[in-house]
Amino acid sequence: MAAERAIRQEGVLLALLTAAGYVLFTLLPNSHSLMTTWPWILLWQAAVGAPLLWLLYFFAYQRRLPPLGNGVDGVVGLLLVGLVVSVPFSRFPQQALWYSWAALGGLAVLYPLSSWLRTPERRRRCLYFQGYVVAALIVLSTSLWLGRSILPPLWQGTLVFDPNGLEFRNGEPFGHQNYLAGYLLLGLPLLALLALTAPPQTPWWRSRPFWLGILILGLVDLYTTFSRGAALSVLLTAIPFAWLGLKSNRWRRSWLWITLALGSAAVLAIANERLRQTVLSLWRGEAAGEMAYRWITHLTAWEMGKAHPWTGQGLGSVPLLYQAYRPDWAGDEAAWIYQLHSTPAQLWAELGIWGISAWLLAIGLLGYWTLRYRHWLVPLTLEDQQLALTVLVALWIYGLFSLSDFQVDNVGIAGLLATEVAFLAALLRTGQGQAPQGRLLPRYTLPLVALGLVGMIAMGVWLAPIHRARALSSEGFWALAMRPVQWQRFTEFLFRAQELVPWEPFYPLQLGWNYGHRGFQTANPTAQANLFQTAVAELEKAADRAPALEFVHTCLGWLYWQQRRWPLAVSHFVQAIELNGPQPGNFLGIGLSLLVQGEESQAIDAFTLEILTFPHVSTSPFWRSPLLAPHYPKVLEQAKQRYATLEQTLAPHRAAASYARQVHGLLAWWQGDWSTAAPRLPLNLQPVLLALQNPAADTASLPQSLQQFLEGWRQPAKRAQLWASLWQGEQLTAMLRSSEGISPATPPLAWLRSQAPARAIQFERVGFNVNMRHAFGAVPVDFYRELHNLPLTTLLPELWPSRGLLPELEKALLEDRQRLFGSLALPAKK
Repeated sequence: MAAERAIRQEGVLLALLTAAGYVLFTLLPNSHSLMTTWPWILLWQAAVGAPLLWLLYFFAYQRRLPPLGNGVDGVVGLLLVGLVVSVPFSRFPQQALWYSWAALGGLAVLYPLSSWLRTPERRRRCLYFQGYVVAALIVLSTSLWLGRSILPPLWQGTLVFDPNGLEFRNGEPFGHQNYLAGYLLLGLPLLALLALTAPPQTPWWRSRPFWLGILILGLVDLYTTFSRGAALSVLLTAIPFAWLGLKSNRWRRSWLWITLALGSAAVLAIANERLRQTVLSLWRGEAAGEMAYRWITHLTAWEMGKAHPWTGQGLGSVPLLYQAYRPDWAGDEAAWIYQLHSTPAQLWAELGIWGISAWLLAIGLLGYWTLRYRHWLVPLTLEDQQLALTVLVALWIYGLFSLSDFQVDNVGIAGLLATEVAFLAALLRTGQGQAPQGRLLPRYTLPLVALGLVGMIAMGVWLAPIHRARALSSEGFWALAMRPVQWQRFTEFLFRAQELVPWEPFYPLQLGWNYGHRGFQTANPTAQANLFQTAVAELEKAADRAPALEFVHTCLGWLYWQQRRWPLAVSHFVQAIELNGPQPGNFLGIGLSLLVQGEESQAIDAFTLEILTFPHVSTSPFWRSPLLAPHYPKVLEQAKQRYATLEQTLAPHRAAASYARQVHGLLAWWQGDWSTAAPRLPLNLQPVLLALQNPAADTASLPQSLQQFLEGWRQPAKRAQLWASLWQGEQLTAMLRSSEGISPATPPLAWLRSQAPARAIQFERVGFNVNMRHAFGAVPVDFYRELHNLPLTTLLPELWPSRGLLPELEKALLEDRQRLFGSLALPAKK
């Protein structure tokens, strides 16, 4: 009876449900995205609610809530205060409440789990459970990575292994390599411990060879993520723990195994090519790439937290506010994200002083109890000592890794992290002989439990329409994906979803974009006008709900331009640029709107800024249109002169000056000014461009495709045959038609400027739905179609230098656009 009563009081069933949710979202492929889709989101909410029910059940029967102790409750307390304070003061309180609910589930599991782990036997059972989950993940991850990324191109004979290629970075099953790396950093030390302590006479699934095999496979799995943050974290942790292992006598055997495992991981870390390339780039003073990406996100986080230090912006606010705080000089780097790629940065931005204090206290406590290990480790059993050391290693590695990524919104990682924190809290209490507190009287516990249940019921009532909206939108997007498209069904479901969740910007944004996209594909003027009108109305709703999303304003700019509402078009283009820097076509849209209103001087300044920002636009056939052709020479000359000035004013040793110099040379070449262009162009590019300017030039050193083009240019009778390998179908027909009747003696450059055909490009907003935390939905493209010079972009795809991150150039161009914006009479913002 006593045993049964004890089992009932500890809520075993709810504990198993909590564990089931953790295992499901750890092993479910692409779980981090699926948890936002219907019906998986319902299971995710169940996985969040189960630990809250477990906590209430535990408290009701035990009539006490044993503290985690030794300062860990302080971390939980600070996070709870941050959650409570941030929700009502957030710019997006509903989103903050949604994510705070999930965070409560993660915090709630600590108390009943840590209390349950009060005996060595239970800790051993939990260790085995986690070991098998980690082992299953490693086998699944390796299998999926080989099956999806390696074997298909290997069988086709096209495998070219490149660690820098996203397709080769192992992110299975979570969907991203950093998530897999974070989980393995927490899990591999546990496997090392199981290999160390495996008894000699055990079944094969508990034997040392089994755990060693899984550990080695896990290290390989970690390597295949090519995560630089993981590699660096392992290296920084391996050094001090290896030194302690060499100095240790009492736990020499334990330290030897842990040090061996860390050493193996360190070898794999040193072999990480991406880490080596990053170190070399930093050594050379280069900040481009993902290091610049991280730097920008950290600065943005600082500004977000600084704006509301005592409340934070609220959980879930990052994707909706990020562009409003992003540095003006960031260019195209880190244009939009849904997390800030650093745990302390994310906590500071979303929870303010409470969040960053909780992280600092957690790191401080980890360091304090690591240094004072003799005060609590010695009284433990040998197995518990080994477990304590292993957990310390795992938490230190992950603590370092948390500086470079934010992952506690991932159920698998959060579950494993909570388990290891619960392990450590239980071991600290056991090692210091701390007894649980006395039981409370029922008249105190039952009202608190009832209050908790009422809160959960109220939360369920609030969540019900959100889940219903997710289910309806899922049906709607399936209708949109059907062929033929079931348009009426799509709009019906999306409008109903929007009515259920009137604060969510995603539904009106998707409706507005889809109506606008359909309008641009519709030839009937009346139908098109109606579609544009609905698109504008829905996108204005999205702008009201999330005013700091550049894409919304860019879409509204082009829709208002189509409706000939020029001032509103200019206003939204300006807002888009101020939020996220200029996107392709934004300045062009401003210039066109100003030009039709008779503001010629300001329009030319806007067109010039389009070319200054995106120099390749200078070669677009778009400039031949009757509206723009009279202004094109002045725009081109103005852009060239501005780059000439930048070439002189920017620091000559900086990459921005080199970029300005080369663009200046290319613009001069496009104008036919070879004497200005030649000294500014790379030596390998000069014969290529000279051949296009002078058809009699030697072509022997030119690329094969350009030789073939020039040969066809010189022999009109063989042109179709020679150009057939360069272009096909409609493109080849357009090339032949536009060059028909032109003398072979005519420089190709003159034809490129005046008659070369165009190719329309639309820019896809990759990751849009993921950033909005809705995995379903149409992936939008910009309404703007950029016209590229077809032969030029085919023959010389890398003609223009890569811009990358050039803060000095961005700041100079920022001054230019601020002068333009200051001269505009813009409508008042809502």
